[in-house]
Amino acid sequence: MKKLKTGIFSFAHPHISALMRLLAQRPDVFEVVGFAEVPPYSEEHLEKHCAKMAEKFPEAKKFDNWVDLADAGLDFAVVTSDNASRKEVCCALLSRGVHVIDEKPMAPTFEDGAAMVTCAKENGVRMLTNWPIAWFPSFTLAKQMLDEGRIGTLMRCVYRSPATWGPFSYSKDGQLPPKEELLASWWYQAHRGGGSILDYACYGAALSTWMFGQSADRVACLAKQFATDFSDVEDYSAMLLDFGKGVGLLEGSWSTYNPAEIPSGPVLYGTDGVIVCDRHSNVLKLYEGRSHGWIAPTEVIELPKPDVPALSAESVVGCLAEGREPHPLLCEELNLRIVAALDAGARSAKTGVTETVRRLVL
Repeated sequence: MKKLKTGIFSFAHPHISALMRLLAQRPDVFEVVGFAEVPPYSEEHLEKHCAKMAEKFPEAKKFDNWVDLADAGLDFAVVTSDNASRKEVCCALLSRGVHVIDEKPMAPTFEDGAAMVTCAKENGVRMLTNWPIAWFPSFTLAKQMLDEGRIGTLMRCVYRSPATWGPFSYSKDGQLPPKEELLASWWYQAHRGGGSILDYACYGAALSTWMFGQSADRVACLAKQFATDFSDVEDYSAMLLDFGKGVGLLEGSWSTYNPAEIPSGPVLYGTDGVIVCDRHSNVLKLYEGRSHGWIAPTEVIELPKPDVPALSAESVVGCLAEGREPHPLLCEELNLRIVAALDAGARSAKTGVTETVRRLVL
């Protein structure tokens, strides 16, 4: 088959590393021809990644202007810019007939997401979104067991983001850089789409929307600054998503010091049982029967560790090269539902009232 001429747009999101591994998994399909940064990021920011690009994709050319790369006859693009730039870059590519995969969440607002999905539909191309959780085997099995009726009707999907002090806290000692450095990053700038809602609450919105298999109707959200009062972004949010037949309960946090013994979830509470998963484990636990206290799980299923880049590559290649539908969490309709829920949550955090989730008929 003809290789897909591929471009990389921005290195602003750290998940670019996983997406580069996705491309490297299938050199028979992806021909990475170029890469470019997206303003407001500088040449200095781009230079930090040139060595990695030279190692993984030696034929790729550095473009000084991302629009020139968009005009380079691409078939496929990876977009990992800051959240605020996503719509401009993705729509520019989609309108040129280029398939796109961008970073989660698909867009920072419902308006942006709707524009991107509409542009993809009008130009006959795919607007995919990268979710690492799509390839967590316990999450996939939980969805399968739920759909098979193993725990009856789903009433609650609970998710709390893993312990973190923000995107720069993953060093060996866990110490954050100075506040001045944090403020220079888009993650700590609201107008660039920073903050914990779009970074971490998005996982809970994605999982609950996927598990219920429908859009939320209303969202109530409380946001706090426990550790980011030096910036204009929230580091904690609690959301309640009303799905009519059930609810999603989620926390998105950059201010959790230790997870203690509480699983991240998703924890699925049904009318006949409970399924417990954890982000940092490949173990699924099924609880059946009523109990008012601790009981041993009915089943404990330990699943193999996934090869995330390989699974991602297989799904994307299957979609673009073979016409198969990718994992649901990559697809346009589900991602617009997720963005719509997050958008309602962000509005609720500002207004202090429950907000209605917006819709787009595709």
